[in-house]
This record gives sequence, structure tokens and C-alpha cells, in this order.
Amino acid sequence: MAVCEIWDVRGRLDHPIDYAENPEKTANPKYTEADLQALGDVMKYATNGDKTEKQFFVTGVNCDTATARDEMLIAKAQWNDESEIVCYHGFQSFKSGELTPEQAHEVGVKLAEKMWGDRFQVIVATHLNTDCLHNHFVVNSVSFADGKHYHDNKANLRLLRQRSDELCREYALSVIEHPSGRKKPYALYQAEKQGLPTRDNVARQAVDEAISKSFTLKDFDRYMAEMGYRCSFDPNRKYWTIIGRGWKRPKRLYKLGEDYTNERIMERIRENSYAVKFARFTEPTKQIKVYRLKGSLSGARKIGGLRGLYLHYCYKLGILPKGRKQNYAKLHYLLKDDLMKMDAITKEARLLCRCHIDTAEQLSSYQGSLETEMNELTEQRKGLYSQSRKLDGKEKEAVKTQISDISKRLGEIRKEVRLCEGIAARSDTLKEKLQAVRADEQETKRKELMKNEYRRRCGGTNRENEFRGI
Repeated sequence: MAVCEIWDVRGRLDHPIDYAENPEKTANPKYTEADLQALGDVMKYATNGDKTEKQFFVTGVNCDTATARDEMLIAKAQWNDESEIVCYHGFQSFKSGELTPEQAHEVGVKLAEKMWGDRFQVIVATHLNTDCLHNHFVVNSVSFADGKHYHDNKANLRLLRQRSDELCREYALSVIEHPSGRKKPYALYQAEKQGLPTRDNVARQAVDEAISKSFTLKDFDRYMAEMGYRCSFDPNRKYWTIIGRGWKRPKRLYKLGEDYTNERIMERIRENSYAVKFARFTEPTKQIKVYRLKGSLSGARKIGGLRGLYLHYCYKLGILPKGRKQNYAKLHYLLKDDLMKMDAITKEARLLCRCHIDTAEQLSSYQGSLETEMNELTEQRKGLYSQSRKLDGKEKEAVKTQISDISKRLGEIRKEVRLCEGIAARSDTLKEKLQAVRADEQETKRKELMKNEYRRRCGGTNRENEFRGI
């Protein structure tokens, strides 16, 4: 699957060209070190483009690879260009193992010719130094034909990706069928990589849970609604969407992965019908759990205050007890966004438990003691800095060690101060959320009791005698 991107370059023109033409990255592995050195000299001084292309995966479109920089500068001078943007640097990356370096370079050259060949000077270089072969493009910002500028806008980027996909299909290479318009935020990427709960992960769990219980699209919609999601299956829209409570905008389902496209969701729902197994009805047997307690409960005390608040919230999020498997799909919608803040909430809870802080006054007092200690250590470190300037040898090294220890302690104190500030800012919000969750749970329980009572009154038959006498 080819991935394309392009961006403007400001400053010196030779830097992106040198990077793209780097012999260590573009060298054909079939040649020896002596050959590569010789060809490196040719790249730098000679003008024989045919010889260069035979040994390095570098090609010039409307320019010679050895003199590309000078040719691009001549075009700029010819049209009196004084723009800050000297060129554009783009890349085209391929899926590992899908093609050879020769094929990758061929595709890159064809793409450059289709995209810029009629008006712009371009250097195409295929890099072989990673598992994924990729092409680099250095495009002059000014056209040699008419002096007009190339514009790095959404329309041209879309055209670049479209033509890249056409070439990939021509060479039987994989293509990203539903490309995303925006890069994934780094924090989200890291969280998904580490297996931490994210909004997308929670949404996937909810969709999987709803699909596992559904036999029709209507069932799927109902189960998603129960978990706090509203689905849109508008036939006038190409892609189905979901929006969770508290979300500002809907999300297309296919962006959750290959198993979440319109067609795949319908396939998974239909598979449930084929997997139905009929069994004789039996009353479920309740398994009684037995717990063994050591000691007496007479001295036990319920933890309240800030500690109790945070511990209860951690329990609701599934952080506690340790090792507990939490189904985030069934989590209340008010709590789902805080899954992305689990690390911070966990650290704040540990601080409260470690220091036995239950009230806002205790929290303020502890924060004040930390700030006092921080000020004292800062003044002490200033004195040691002044002292170290007058010392030499072992005495100076000893003072530096003291400074290092103080700096380490100051770092720890600053972290704890930030945690205290986070607790003070977050605690009221947590309390409000828990109250809202408790009220919703009570309302849901009340409705369930009313529904059961209605069924009991309107049932009229006993299951044991239902078919008696037939």
C-alpha cells in the first residue's frame, strides 16, 4: 500500500537534494564498496546521467541528477523567483516485500512524470535502507516552462495520492481503500500501541459487543444505543457513522478497522444466524461464591473523603481491583473519556493513599510543605553552584554530586505538586460524574423492575404447565 505525502522546504536547496541522493540509501546492493565510492564521485562531479542511473536508484525528470541544484536555481533566476519556499519534498512508501527496488524506482519515476513532468524539475530517489522501500521526490517550487509556482494544497495532494494508487493497481500492489485525511495524533498512536484504552478502542469493543448479540441491523442499532452510541445508516451516505454521548462529531465506522466497514458489519451479523444452536431450556443454576476473611471486621473502617472518591472512581473505570478485566463497551458514557486519563488518575490516587490525604485542607497543607521544601532546595542549589565555581578536582565533583541529588529531588517534588494541583481541579468533577452515574443506574434499575413487574402481571401462564394437555 503506497503512502504519499509532500511538504514545502525553506532555506537551502541543496539540503533536500543531498538527502534524497544519499548514496548510502540509494545504492544498489549488487555493487561493491569500491564501485559505490567511484559512483559517489561520479554523482558529485560527472554529468553522465546514464551511468549514474545504472548504479544508483536516482533519476532526474527535466534535469540531470549531477547538476540538478544548479538547473533549479537557473529556472528560479530566469523567472525572478524570490519565494521563501525553495522546493517541495515528497515521499511514496510501499508495503514491505511487495516489489523490488527496480520496480519501486520505476513506479516513482512514472509518478513524477505524470504529476510534474510537463512543467517542473524533479529528482526521484529510491531509498533501500529500511524494510519498506520508499521514493523521495525533490520538486522545484517554480516551473521552468512558465515560471508559475507549484501549490502544496489539498487538491494537489489528493491528485498525487490518486495517481499513485492508479500506478499501484497497474503494478498489482496493495492500495489503501479508505485513506484518512489526517494523521493520527502521536499520543493516540502511542496509547493504541501500548494497548491502553482510547476512544477508538472503546468504540470497537462496543461494536463487537453489539454485533455478537444481533441478528439484524435493527438489533445492532438498539444494542449500540444501550451502550451510549447513536448510529446512522442513512442510505444517502456512503459510510455508516456512530456518535457517542459527549462526542462533538460522528465517526465513520470503517475508520475503526477492516472489520467495521458497512459490508463487513452486515456479514458478521449474518454469521450469527448461521451459528445459532438450539438447546433444551433449563433453569440457570446460580453459582455461589465463597469468600474467606481473615481477622475481625470490628475494626474495619470505610475509606471516605478524597481517597474514597478516587478509589471508587478507579473501581468504576476498571482500574481496581488489580487484574480485573473490564468491558469498556458497557462503561457509562460519562466515564469513557476519562479512560484516556487513566494514568494521571491512577497517579493521583496513589499519592492520596500513600500520604493518607482525605480532605482538601490536608491536600493544601501537603502541597504547601512541598512548595516550601522546593524553595529551600532551590536556594541551596544556587549556593552550591556559586561554591562549585571556586573549587577544583574532587571537591568540585562532590559539590556536583550534591547538585545532581538536589535536582533529582526537585524533579520529584514538582511532579507531586502537579499531582496535587490535578487533584484539586479534578475532584469536584469526579464527584459530579459519580452522582450522575449513580442516578442513571438507579433509573435504569427502576425501569427494569417496572418492566419485570409488567411481564409478571401480564404473563398469565406458568412455563411448567404451558404445554400440558396437548
